[in-house]
Amino acid sequence: MDEEARERLRLGLENLMDDRDYLYRLISNIDWDAQLDAVRSVLRQHRQAADRVSANIKDLEEAAQTYDGPYHYHVVDEHVDAMWQSSYSDAAISLSAIGMVVPMIETIFAQAFQALGEKYVAKGMSPPQHKRWTRAEQHPERWNVQRYFATAGVKTDIISGLRQLCEASGVSPFLGPDYMDWMAALFHYRNQMFHGGFEWSIAQRQSFVKLIAERGWERYFFWSTTNGDPWICYLRDDIIDALPERVFAVLGSLGRFTKALPYELMTDSGDEGPTTSEV
Repeated sequence: MDEEARERLRLGLENLMDDRDYLYRLISNIDWDAQLDAVRSVLRQHRQAADRVSANIKDLEEAAQTYDGPYHYHVVDEHVDAMWQSSYSDAAISLSAIGMVVPMIETIFAQAFQALGEKYVAKGMSPPQHKRWTRAEQHPERWNVQRYFATAGVKTDIISGLRQLCEASGVSPFLGPDYMDWMAALFHYRNQMFHGGFEWSIAQRQSFVKLIAERGWERYFFWSTTNGDPWICYLRDDIIDALPERVFAVLGSLGRFTKALPYELMTDSGDEGPTTSEV
């Protein structure tokens, strides 16, 4: 197959592919679409349940305001109890959402980078110049997203490691302008919720309040309060609802990155077909 025929074949196949399809050149054993469909289904059920809770609270509020019979205080107590319980059910929805999506994001990048690193090694090629590679040299975990390579050595820090590896590999320009910030916010929140539960320690709450203010993350999170102080931290509804589509966009970004990788890096032996002299 000559170069012109190979190019025609490549262009013909690419016209049939979505951006995320190119990611299968790195990861071919995971059904991302099925996973996202499952996440959408669960989030939809949770949203419906939350809407029912909100409607019940509204009905109880109206009853507490309009009912003037002998059981008035009982109705008021029911309204207060319903609001109290919703504080925890809403937290459960946030935890469920973050618990499904953040591990998915983590494994997308982890497996893609691991596969990419193996290709560089197999082809005897080097990734683009970056301080990560200079610091890591031939460290066996140089492609591990959980490792951040600082001047003082390697640290386990997936938030910093992911950002550094995206920059070092050349992925960053393919991501949306706010995606690293969005992922950092989700990873920080995941860590807090997984280790602190719904009701974090006072110190953890104060620390996260400070982090939200420093990073401008008010668009992602809001708090319920007790006696005017932060109590339970939640993901905003619009952030939860958008999670599947944002993950879908990440897949597309990584697909475009994969498509742009050097041909000689991504071509396996035998992919090119016979040469003209062999036909």
